[in-house]
Amino acid sequence: MEENKSRFKIAQDGADAFARSSKLGIYIHVPYCVRKCRYCDFVSFPMGDGELAGCAGGNAPYRGAGAGKAWASCPAGSPEDYFARLGQQIDEAGRLYSERFSIGSVFFGGGTPSAVDPSLVCGALARLKDAFDFEEGAEISLEANPGTVSAESLAAYRAAGFNRISLGVQSFDDRVLGIMGRIHSSAEAEEAVILARKSFSNVNVDLMMGVPGQTLRSWEDSLRRAIELGVQHISFYSLQLEEGTPFFEDYRAGRLELPDWEENRAMYRRALEMLKDGGYRHYEVSNAARPGFECAHNLRYWTMEPYLGLGMAAHSFIDGVRFSESVRPDGAAPDVSELKGDFVFTQLRLIDGLNTELYKKLFGCGFEEDFGEALEELIAEGMLRRSGPDGERIAFTAEGLDRTNPVMERLLEEL
Repeated sequence: MEENKSRFKIAQDGADAFARSSKLGIYIHVPYCVRKCRYCDFVSFPMGDGELAGCAGGNAPYRGAGAGKAWASCPAGSPEDYFARLGQQIDEAGRLYSERFSIGSVFFGGGTPSAVDPSLVCGALARLKDAFDFEEGAEISLEANPGTVSAESLAAYRAAGFNRISLGVQSFDDRVLGIMGRIHSSAEAEEAVILARKSFSNVNVDLMMGVPGQTLRSWEDSLRRAIELGVQHISFYSLQLEEGTPFFEDYRAGRLELPDWEENRAMYRRALEMLKDGGYRHYEVSNAARPGFECAHNLRYWTMEPYLGLGMAAHSFIDGVRFSESVRPDGAAPDVSELKGDFVFTQLRLIDGLNTELYKKLFGCGFEEDFGEALEELIAEGMLRRSGPDGERIAFTAEGLDRTNPVMERLLEEL
């Protein structure tokens, strides 16, 4: 009994430490797309899909935080129905949090937010501005598919207050795009980037490596074209095979051949070289930016700052508690062991490294106390290194960046 009391006391202290920020990030999920890509396992639905028709009980509106999960028994319905319920959730969030937090960043993701009428997305942002005060210069991002934007829609987003756009290009190779099931061509992707740069001074391009049919030369060409287009930020991810996707089923059936591990790592290392030569700073395992254009919203995730997720399948993190599909947590105390694991998994992704001083502030014990044996082994093996003026940070080495998941797993085994 005493052990349980002590555990709860530690958790409460952790919650106090996690409540240090007065700035909140907002993630808004838009679950619509034109067509599901063959690798995608995100909560998203092609518009017009019969599964989206209406809510259980006949388009029942969002019932507020006190009534449980906002979306649990209610499919997305039409975009108009969805955004009407989303607006109610935004209003509820404002009543709960606007006195405590101002908004430091907003990210509309999906799905494909640019697949719905721009007036719906712009209206949701306007409603969010009515519900909260925004920090000056707050980053406001919109995810978009190159096949669903135009000069007019991009201008409308910018006029509404969006100041950053993230284009899911994935590749500038038409053959690779076809294999992935993307709806756009390489020419359409290039045109979308050019149009985006006319309205936005902060443009990100997503690229994917390790894709079936992709070669190192194809990957280099995609990187080169993104760099030459002058975007401020480039995200470069390895394909992950997710159960339930067409790619996963094809791979299991032996119909899909992927680049091997060495080829994948050669693509990653080449990306680091080309991005550095192009003037980008590698600041997170899979992200690089021109100085000053690091993604503020994603940095909230990687530094465990508070954020609120609104809409279907959106997740939140406030006061050390994770919750989803509701604007407030369910009252449970933070799980300290889970929080420590989250800290390692998120902070270690930063190229500058994990902040051991912040770890001690949040959890009341030294990082070495919890992870010392595995940490020293991984340093000796050349996977991790100490960095910072006083060695207060723990970061991946170049070799460790090729084995991020196994390294993290070994650390987490200590918990």
